[in-house]
Amino acid sequence: MTAHVIGLTGGIASGKSAVAKLLAERGAAIVDADQLARQVVEPGQPALAELVARFGAAILTAEGKLDRKRLGAIAFSDEDARRDLGRITHPRIAAASEQAIAAWSDAGANVVFYEAALLVENRAHLGLSGVVVVSAPPEIQVARVIARDGLLAEDAQARIAAQLPLADKVKVATWVIENTGDLAQLESEVDRVVAAIEAKYGPVRAPVRSDGPAAVSRPREVALVTGFPAFTAKRMIAKLLAAEPETKLYVLARDKFAAEANQLLEQLRAHDRAEVLVGDVCDMDLGLSSTEYRALSKELTWIHHLAGIYFMGVDDDTMRRVNVGGTRTMLDLARDAGRLERVVHWSTASVAGTRGGTIYEEDLDAGQKFHNGYERTKYDAEKLVRAAMRQLPITIVRPSVIVGDSKTGDIDRLDGPYYLMVLIATNASGLRLPILGRGDSPLHLVPIDYVVDAAWQVAHTPGAAGRTFHIVDPNPLPARAVFEAVAEHAKTEKPRGHIPGPLARAVLRTPGLARLGRGPLTFMDLLEQSVHYDQTNTAQALAGTTIRCPSLPDYLPVLVQHVLDVARAPVTREQADEVVDPLD
Repeated sequence: MTAHVIGLTGGIASGKSAVAKLLAERGAAIVDADQLARQVVEPGQPALAELVARFGAAILTAEGKLDRKRLGAIAFSDEDARRDLGRITHPRIAAASEQAIAAWSDAGANVVFYEAALLVENRAHLGLSGVVVVSAPPEIQVARVIARDGLLAEDAQARIAAQLPLADKVKVATWVIENTGDLAQLESEVDRVVAAIEAKYGPVRAPVRSDGPAAVSRPREVALVTGFPAFTAKRMIAKLLAAEPETKLYVLARDKFAAEANQLLEQLRAHDRAEVLVGDVCDMDLGLSSTEYRALSKELTWIHHLAGIYFMGVDDDTMRRVNVGGTRTMLDLARDAGRLERVVHWSTASVAGTRGGTIYEEDLDAGQKFHNGYERTKYDAEKLVRAAMRQLPITIVRPSVIVGDSKTGDIDRLDGPYYLMVLIATNASGLRLPILGRGDSPLHLVPIDYVVDAAWQVAHTPGAAGRTFHIVDPNPLPARAVFEAVAEHAKTEKPRGHIPGPLARAVLRTPGLARLGRGPLTFMDLLEQSVHYDQTNTAQALAGTTIRCPSLPDYLPVLVQHVLDVARAPVTREQADEVVDPLD
């Protein structure tokens, strides 16, 4: 049976909280929107990051928590600020409230009181079984605000005036509780209203829960990451666990990667709040059982969709199945997720295909052609996502070619840059190897640590839903300069001359080399494409943060040293198999 939900509201300092306490003493189930509002802005919660981006770091305490008084002073003096505050927090509070009310109802509560100061202003009272309004004389309200918040009289009056007049709330009330400051009189008023409610809806006393009311009212972000065991997915998992300590995390992994995923969570000491779901983004319902899928869609709030084929040596059919089919499955899940706050779709700057010149972040379909199936399928996937933006809160991130960590050098050994770095850095022959193509176009490399930090930040920026963000190096070097620098740091011969593009393509497409040449051939296309990626949205989102893309010359020595260390390390049987298997 569904519980009868009764709103409980009033004006500032009218005594709403005192009434809620008296109701709780009588065994009533209470869902406190103000308590939930505090929880959704705790450190690590997305709402706090959005508030800081909108109002600045001055709204934080020295411990990194929200200074509610400082934020309140800003919001109550500026209509636009108050509107932005509501836009950031109200949807999250509403979602958490629905979850808490549903939990009490599932536990057998006959009546649930929903305590919310702005219940009428937000029109949240519509559709409820009734509304209780706690009323107090204006002079008592002012005196209580001054005593409670330490405000001057004029500031207290301004705070009260910023809300809907109490008389207007009384007009929509089913029951009014008059609070003149006398506790005995207030208790009598509460008993009168409780008797009226019970006569209409039955007892207000709720079953005692073993986990307590606080547990059922506490909202929790629940995120899903697809794409394991890709380099970017592993790094995003670590980022989410570090940046969002209250978030419950699900990692989708195919059966053959489940043990590795569990091992990663063990290393990150996250098994208490992270779980591996064995499934496949290409299968209907992610390959989960109907019970697992329903449970996931019921609690999910964020989807970080990183699943995709990034290794350019894979055949086109597999790319289409994963990149396009997997994205379609992810969108189906997003539509089924009742608490969904955001989908972060990882696309690529390569959706620009053969285009040259400046590519703007909102550009997609410009009649371009594509060098390969990778670009084409990522383009088709993003097209699906953009069409879904009309119904879903989606943010698209488009990194350029991702290389290693700017601090540790850790690099994805399936990337095209890694192949060429190994070739140049380990060249002990003394020969000056040519590079593929002329190498005078900018090579758009970006370190994984910057990509992950920037992607997390832009997705939590106010207004990020419905927008696209290029995550690229704002000052890319020409390809030849990059590989000359690799040789310099590795103390090997610098590349000399080049193999013209048409000849290189012909060689790599010859029988016997075609299968192994797909990766280098695809990467070669990037060496000959003169393109500039606009990043206006990204720059705006990162303004006021410390997140900046490091300069390639500053971290290239670290990358080269890591490549040399890996290349010189003994190769185990498992590693040898690993090198061959990605093409299967």
